[in-house]
Amino acid sequence: MLYCLPVSPAHSLRNCRLSHLFRNTKNRILSLPFIRSLTLPLALGLLASIICLVIFASIAEELNEPQDTLLVFDAAFAQAFRADNPQALTFYRGLSFIGYQGLWIIGMIVGIYFLLKKHWLHLGLWIVTLLGGLVLNNLLKLLFARPRPETRLIDVIAYSFPSGHAMMSMIGFGLLTYFLWRATHNAILRIFLVFGATLLVILVGISRLALNVHYVSDVLAGFAAGGVWLLSCIIVANRIARVE
Repeated sequence: MLYCLPVSPAHSLRNCRLSHLFRNTKNRILSLPFIRSLTLPLALGLLASIICLVIFASIAEELNEPQDTLLVFDAAFAQAFRADNPQALTFYRGLSFIGYQGLWIIGMIVGIYFLLKKHWLHLGLWIVTLLGGLVLNNLLKLLFARPRPETRLIDVIAYSFPSGHAMMSMIGFGLLTYFLWRATHNAILRIFLVFGATLLVILVGISRLALNVHYVSDVLAGFAAGGVWLLSCIIVANRIARVE
């Protein structure tokens, strides 16, 4: 129960009105069906999705700025990760393969597993998230039409922004980790899952820098866009599951 401690009649009336306004606004927000249905993990996921969206929008906005802020930022890291010997080149090419072609191989295996087990919601989430992410990435590339670095070490033909490898590895390995997390209640195993997936996604991003086929901003934007799409799909899928 709220008590208004009188200081003066005017202050007391104003404080009481503000207290009632705040309480009524809070109750109305919390009574919204969408907000009431959010569990703590989903609420955190929504917050993380918003943060990823802000990061992506900030980087994308810099692409259209006349200043060279983004170019200076990218140039500062251009040589830091570049593969400078044949062994390193082979290693990073392998990581790039895992982060894209390998991901689609895993995607087909996981999809077949869900199909055989008749896990329809999981199958739908898996297909929509992966294929939707692929379509979204290509649309973003066409929208921004940023050229690749000229001194790239392998041949690629698509536009540079955002990185498809970074975005799809975030989406694919992130969603796979989500499924495995839900399948186990072992805290140590969950920690290893998150750590391993995070490390793999980061290494895939670094591989694109090492092969000089992307700028750092491309990779960061890919991670951010992938995070937005991944978390949005998971939140929607959980909403559907609760309705059913």
